[in-house]
Amino acid sequence: MGGTKEQILDAAEALFSEHGVEAVPLRRIIAEAGVNQAAIHYHFGSREALVKAVFARRFDPLNRERIVRLDELESALREPTVEEILYAVVAPAFHISQGTASGRQFRRLAGRLLTERPGYLGPIFNELFRDVEQRIDAAIRRVLPDLAETDRAWRKHMAIGSMVYVLREQEWIRESTGGVCDTGDVECTIRHLVAFMAAGLKAPLASPTKPVIRAGG
Repeated sequence: MGGTKEQILDAAEALFSEHGVEAVPLRRIIAEAGVNQAAIHYHFGSREALVKAVFARRFDPLNRERIVRLDELESALREPTVEEILYAVVAPAFHISQGTASGRQFRRLAGRLLTERPGYLGPIFNELFRDVEQRIDAAIRRVLPDLAETDRAWRKHMAIGSMVYVLREQEWIRESTGGVCDTGDVECTIRHLVAFMAAGLKAPLASPTKPVIRAGG
């Protein structure tokens, strides 16, 4: 029964990626994996625990790599740039997602995690990304110390949103631009995305909107 757990994870990941987390009943996973319900309960205990294990198998190594890269930047003798911090966050996801069927499945799975939020998936998301998000926040705060907390929070979420879109929609971006945006060139994709994200984080603060004074008003 040594490979049963991986069989279940493989089947669940493929189904979640293709159809969505909530759309896949447990009996479908059991049939796809070729196991019985007892095996699910033995290895995971519940459907929610299985869902968490599917995402953790993919995202825990990815986030560990991000933290290693951030550690390397912090141990350097100079202050890292915003672009270097963003590269440490962006590059692992794009390197893992390219060139294989497994990579395409990862992109779909990432999209599911980031766009579907049934009751139990929100806490799973928070647990998976808590440590790396705290590290990103701290790194951005150090290199952009004059940016107000509210602005930093907004800009960080908008930057991450752009990363998620490009990660998830690579085929569409390439097709819709007639190949002008060659998402098959991984480093080129990362370079353009990092430049865009950095520009948003470093942009001057917008001036407060002044009320329009109408003649005779």
